[in-house]
Amino acid sequence: MTESGGGETDPPANGRGIALVGVVGTVDRVAGAQKAYWSISSGLRDIHGFDLVQVAQLPPAEPVADGRNVLVLRSPERRGLLGLGQVLELRRILYRVKRPAVLFPFQLDANILAGLANALLPGRLRLPMVANERANIRTRTALDTSRGLGWLLRISVVRPLGRWCYRRANLIICNTKANAEQVRHFIGRGSPSVQAIANPVPAREIQTRFAPRDRSQFISAQAPVIMGHGRLIAEKGWETLIRALARVHLQFPEARLKILGEGEQLAELKALAQSLGIQDRCDFPGFISDPLPLLEDADVYVLASRSEGMPNSLLEAIALGLPCVSTDCPTGPAEILGRGEQIGRLVPVDDIRAMASTLLELLGDGSSRQSLGRAARERAQDFEVEACVKAYAEAVCATVKSETQGAG
Repeated sequence: MTESGGGETDPPANGRGIALVGVVGTVDRVAGAQKAYWSISSGLRDIHGFDLVQVAQLPPAEPVADGRNVLVLRSPERRGLLGLGQVLELRRILYRVKRPAVLFPFQLDANILAGLANALLPGRLRLPMVANERANIRTRTALDTSRGLGWLLRISVVRPLGRWCYRRANLIICNTKANAEQVRHFIGRGSPSVQAIANPVPAREIQTRFAPRDRSQFISAQAPVIMGHGRLIAEKGWETLIRALARVHLQFPEARLKILGEGEQLAELKALAQSLGIQDRCDFPGFISDPLPLLEDADVYVLASRSEGMPNSLLEAIALGLPCVSTDCPTGPAEILGRGEQIGRLVPVDDIRAMASTLLELLGDGSSRQSLGRAARERAQDFEVEACVKAYAEAVCATVKSETQGAG
């Protein structure tokens, strides 16, 4: 579950009396990082007794499910990464937080915001910071000329600011070993301790809702369903999957693709399906707050991403016991599925031929689907929420203890 970048500690995982100041872009569970934050922060509060102080850059679009209070940074610049109003408002919140406390931001933008606000406090009031990096930082900070001048200008500011803030963190937690290594490389000289703790998935809860079923048979006779879920953005590689489906149709003309989610690429993906003559076999149901019942009815699950941190979508799929095909993008999928092809299949990023070939293999072999589905359900239990949250509690308590002893 964990891989430490600097020394073993075994403190009591008890957060009673410690304020945990979570800083996120939004508490809405619209993407994998937000879902992970919700599970981890709730677990630290409910299981390990931390006093959770919730700070979000944007107001929630949906009601907060468990009634927790959310402090929103309501400055005119709140949608901008470097809005001075946000920094000063967060500084005001941190100034008033009851000590002992630890700063707990999630994702690069929030990490920078929290680092700047913390640095503006008087030295004696600065909080120890446990930063969380969930995405593939190499991709997130790439000087990609194809994304335009605005992107280049933004990243030219984000990169040095990110390094500066990360060097001031007490600990950085990543969700994969590969991403932890990328973060160390990104920070370079002066890197603090970097630790890997995998994203949680409520495997036991999911598997109680959905009993294992015979994956060797299609749900609908000769009309197999291929499914994926996530944001409809270029990073997710949906066009590769749609092009692969066009090849699959040569042998399975009734095969159907369902992609759950919303995003800027919707019109483009629909147009691609139409140009390939498979628009009647591609469904885009939109965002669904509880996608699990629909996913359960799939015969094969596909993650086609070009970049990931640790994909919650794939964790949910293996918890259901779906036979899975994933791109071998730089971080995440290989650490979930392994490379032995016993839990799922990995294919190269953007390789339409390999994806189509692998889909055809699984659609044509019921015994392989069944064995992969069984192994996937078992593998999901390694990412159970309690184990993840316990590792987080130990890391945060150790950070607070170390900071307290250093101050003393």
